Amino acid sequence: MVRIRPAAGGGANVEVEPERLPKWVANFAARNGGIAAHHAEGDAWTIESNGSSNSGSLNGGTPAGDRGPGRQTAQVRWTLAGGLPAGWLLDDDPRRAAEHLRDYALEPRVIAVLLARKGAYSVGILRDGRITASKTDTAYVQGKTKAGGQSQQRFARRREGQAHAAEKRAKDAVFSVLGNAEFDALVTGGVVDGILEDPRLARLRPAVHFGDIAEPKQHLLTETAYRAIGFRILIA
Repeated sequence: MVRIRPAAGGGANVEVEPERLPKWVANFAARNGGIAAHHAEGDAWTIESNGSSNSGSLNGGTPAGDRGPGRQTAQVRWTLAGGLPAGWLLDDDPRRAAEHLRDYALEPRVIAVLLARKGAYSVGILRDGRITASKTDTAYVQGKTKAGGQSQQRFARRREGQAHAAEKRAKDAVFSVLGNAEFDALVTGGVVDGILEDPRLARLRPAVHFGDIAEPKQHLLTETAYRAIGFRILIA
């Protein structure tokens, strides 16, 4: 699934699944009168178009806010970690370069995933996209109340206690699954800062974090790991 969001200052941010990158680059060229140049720049692969020739869409139907006849650029970054193998990007054919990047993203990896939202967590290890160990749980944490005075204070203390207990269970689960495990990268989502403050988890450093996650469930571990090996593209 291609995700599209407006970019600060104009343009759009696009998330593209790894298998789709070569097709996306081909469509970008077709929409914008071909590709004039492409080069590695920092941790990005930058593609420059000749100039827009069609109506301008990012995935075959979604309006892109095209700039019209001027050139467009696409800065492609691998989501999981900074840096791209620049040698592959020297290929004269940008579509071939995109195929190299697709293959690189799909290489076998062991990825750890930690997701957390209010009272809920899911943590697991995935080898080549398959979950090999995981723990998932949801605990009730009371919402805010409109009651005033002593009732409000009592509810606040109860809510704080529930949240503390839920976080402790999450910390224990993360240590159980990831504490002594070996993996290539940690991907996180949601509100995980409190969990990772546990001294037992000091070695865990996220390679990428997603703030926009759904309710943590086991199936979301697989979806998030797959999202992490995709590409982020800034269209300007």
